[in-house]
Amino acid sequence: MFGSTPKQLTLKQSLLAAISTMLVWGLEYYDIILFASLAPILEMYFFPSKIAIIGAIETWGAFATTYFVRPIGAIIFGWIGDVHGRRLATILDAALVGLATLFIGLLPTYDTVGALAPILLYLMRFLQGIGLGGEAGGGATWALELTPRTIRPYINGVMYSGLSWAVFLTSFVTLSVKSAMPQTFSIYGWRILFITGALPAIIALIIRLWGSESLEWIEQIKSKGVVKVPLGVVLSRYWVPFIALILINLGLTIYYYGGSGYWAYVMPKLIAPKLQLPANKAYTWALVLGMYGGIGAVIGELLSGFLVRTLGIRGSFIAPSALLLVTSPFIAYLAFTLNPLSTYTSLLMGILFGLAAAPQTLYFTSIFPTEVRWSAVAFGWNLNASIGPLTTIAVILLLELSPSSPTALAIYGSIIMIAGALLVVLGSLIRTKEY
Repeated sequence: MFGSTPKQLTLKQSLLAAISTMLVWGLEYYDIILFASLAPILEMYFFPSKIAIIGAIETWGAFATTYFVRPIGAIIFGWIGDVHGRRLATILDAALVGLATLFIGLLPTYDTVGALAPILLYLMRFLQGIGLGGEAGGGATWALELTPRTIRPYINGVMYSGLSWAVFLTSFVTLSVKSAMPQTFSIYGWRILFITGALPAIIALIIRLWGSESLEWIEQIKSKGVVKVPLGVVLSRYWVPFIALILINLGLTIYYYGGSGYWAYVMPKLIAPKLQLPANKAYTWALVLGMYGGIGAVIGELLSGFLVRTLGIRGSFIAPSALLLVTSPFIAYLAFTLNPLSTYTSLLMGILFGLAAAPQTLYFTSIFPTEVRWSAVAFGWNLNASIGPLTTIAVILLLELSPSSPTALAIYGSIIMIAGALLVVLGSLIRTKEY
């Protein structure tokens, strides 16, 4: 029989739940960097418009679809998780994310099936977004409820590191496949990257099929029953902690989406022409910096539990975010000029970002009661996720308007990052009750 109800929490249960969430959730950042890197290839195969701007809009529209529908996924899976059980919700969202990602790598192209190809791509992106809407925040709720409170800060760091492992692995795998298949990467290699991306979700699904239900949720159901419309209760009764969640998570979301998360697209397309640098070199360097930033973030996330124990949960947001606020222009300057020192500053930025980002799940799951927790965390998180990619458009416009000098580009290119770090600090100053 699949699954079980634990009589008491064990370290093995906690680690398996955290690892499964780490694997599925990591696909969020894997997808960001992968799509940004492969956008020209996807445009060629699925949106071969004679008008360049139309092809670009259709291509990035497919990307945006995944993020615009994520709040819908959060509502659906939030209701399932709060009303019908955490474990069922995690199994369904892992299956949906994994299968959608796999099928993107297997889709026929426009030359093969005509207009059906872009329709199928949009459909897979839609389903992927629904699944991610359930996983992001929700999977963490299940994993942390299966973890004894004394070790939650440390297990949380392990779980959250999946996002940054994905940053590192995407850059590493892309560079490796391009190197191994230099002549056929644009024909077959890009498919390998999507198929590879589905494997973590499949592994997570297997773990969850034999996983345990949350004791906290079971005890809540036995004592008080379920809330029929959990999101309605969140927005009417718990709006203060919800605002804190929105500010902190939005700040970190736009810091990433409006910064290093899109260097693989921005540096060859915008920075290189303005600074008269080789576009291919700028692209490769952006991937290298992504690897260093990903490694740094993993380090920061794994160490975040110790920072929480030292500074408290709110202080663990403020300290690294304040450092990100003041160092972002310098980090952008070194990256845009392809300075060798930028590997070190990208590593530093990753560490600071990881320290600030990882405590989110620990904090957000503690400021909402059990009966509405999944809905609150998932909806707030994914509402921000649907807004985050829009900041990339803002960065692109700012860089287009920027004078063609390294200093100006660094300033214009770090405005969104600075604003994001500031929002995190502001959200952290809101005092909320913890459950």
